[in-house]
Amino acid sequence: MLSSLNDWAEDNGNNVILVLDEAQELIKVKGYDVLPLIAYAFDNLRNLSFVVTGSEIRVKSKFLRVDNENSPLYGRAYVEINVNPFDKDTSIKFVERGFEEYLKFSKAEEVYEELGGNPGWLTYYGYVYVKKGDIDVLEQTKRYARKLLSIEFCNFLVEGNRLQSKERYLKVLETCKLGCSWKDVKNALEALEGREINDDTLHTILRNLLEYSFLVKENRRYFLADPILKEIGNVKC
Repeated sequence: MLSSLNDWAEDNGNNVILVLDEAQELIKVKGYDVLPLIAYAFDNLRNLSFVVTGSEIRVKSKFLRVDNENSPLYGRAYVEINVNPFDKDTSIKFVERGFEEYLKFSKAEEVYEELGGNPGWLTYYGYVYVKKGDIDVLEQTKRYARKLLSIEFCNFLVEGNRLQSKERYLKVLETCKLGCSWKDVKNALEALEGREINDDTLHTILRNLLEYSFLVKENRRYFLADPILKEIGNVKC
């Protein structure tokens, strides 16, 4: 099929772009590895390009493994684009520009304060607002975000055999809602369990939360990757 697409593109002077969205989910696929296919296309099908996207850091480190000598994609050239949450000014402009062709919108700052700079939540807010008008749209967006984040968090626990450590992970998220240090997390977990937590265990917990993009690290401190994570509460998995 890829060869046929490449031939069609070559005959018509075009380039075909194939998009793998949320590609980290392909890690779960057993018995089939798509990477050799991508590597073959990269080497032999010049009219095909691949865009690989994901909402988790592990799409690069665990799926593509471009820095791993054993990966089929090792040594191939690529362009990496990181889309971080927008800052306040960018978020406000993003919302206002999105509404421009429909109406004059004056609540962009309020939307940012409630939802943060996640472009997905801002886009969903705008979509619902245009469809339904300004009736409970902000809370509806937050409910939607909480639901998706809760599902992602449960998948993170269940698929990684971490369910027995759920309280630990929730405590870390709670501790880091305004930013936290390694020591803050260690103290919080030891207070939770009433015993000493060894450094290797703490390292594993923080590494997992970073790899799955629940936390981000800046200047040796940890922060929630999404402010809505403060509101997911004691999720039931």
